[in-house]
Amino acid sequence: MPQLNFKFSHKLSAEEATARIKKRITEEVQKQANYVTDLKENWSDPNHADFSFKAYGFAVDGSFKSEPGEIHASINLPFAAMIVKGMLESQVRGALEQLLS
Repeated sequence: MPQLNFKFSHKLSAEEATARIKKRITEEVQKQANYVTDLKENWSDPNHADFSFKAYGFAVDGSFKSEPGEIHASINLPFAAMIVKGMLESQVRGALEQLLS
């Protein structure tokens, strides 16, 4: 299964970074309600989550951890996404940069 792994540096507290990401996820899921379904989040602590959802009917899952000054994320993509993996990675990095700067 193709995987995107991110390590993204920022200047925020873990709590502030997590709050911004949670808000953005909620907004995006609402905007993309016709394409993104079955979102499940399991927060094992306030700054670490495992998640899964379907995008265009394809299963996606991964994990997210926020630390002071750094975000770690891993996203498992369906094989059908291999052809757009680079574009998806670029979009996620761009969104994180905008969101956490």
